[in-house]
Amino acid sequence: MNSLTYHFDLVRHLIWRDFSLRYKRSVLGIFWSLMLPIVQLLVLVFLFKRVIPLDIENYPAFVFSGLLPWTWFNTCLSSAGSLFISNRNFMRHPNFIPATLIIVNTFSNLLNYLIALPILIVMLIFSGKDLTLSLLNLPLLILIQGILIVGLSLIISTMNVFYRDIQYIINVLLMLMFYITPIFYQSRDIDKSYQFVYTFNPVAVLIQGYRAIFFYGTLPEWNSLLFAGIVSFIVCGLGCFIYNRSLHEVIDTI
Repeated sequence: MNSLTYHFDLVRHLIWRDFSLRYKRSVLGIFWSLMLPIVQLLVLVFLFKRVIPLDIENYPAFVFSGLLPWTWFNTCLSSAGSLFISNRNFMRHPNFIPATLIIVNTFSNLLNYLIALPILIVMLIFSGKDLTLSLLNLPLLILIQGILIVGLSLIISTMNVFYRDIQYIINVLLMLMFYITPIFYQSRDIDKSYQFVYTFNPVAVLIQGYRAIFFYGTLPEWNSLLFAGIVSFIVCGLGCFIYNRSLHEVIDTI
């Protein structure tokens, strides 16, 4: 019990440390956590509202409802590759569990998401959208996405210790994945021959789930969400397997 309390307090301390140090000595401080999604939102709204209109009602709120969970996913995975390498002192401590770094990275970036949620709520209210009881499904979506992020981060962090190309490959894949995930467009507008890309993309399923509860005020599609949940658990299990099998070599290598 004491060990469990110790690790809980350690994770809580490291999450706050990681979050606070990220903005230490900056003029805007915590507001920098909002800058990336807001700047992306402005660019996408300008492009697809003015330059190439997509004719989507309340487009800024539509985009932001998908952009926030994507930013959480993207930020966690793009930083996962360096977690073990840049925290050598922690990794070599005999009582430290290296996977703690994955949990800390996931939750500290989740704080950015939660901080930005009030902005989305305000946008939805001003655009005339009603907040419904479907929002009660938000913790479930966050849980499924968190499990997926932890699993992928374990794989990326572990493999990048041995193959430093992994972090660069992940950044390229994330850039490509941004365009095949319905963040700034509707998946129903895609040609039917390519719908499988969205049906079997757990991130796309989650984005559409977030958009359903926030933007449309409806429940997520449970079949799709079940699929995303199963994939997330499988990925997390695979990540744990790779991490546990390679942990001694990881510590020796770094």
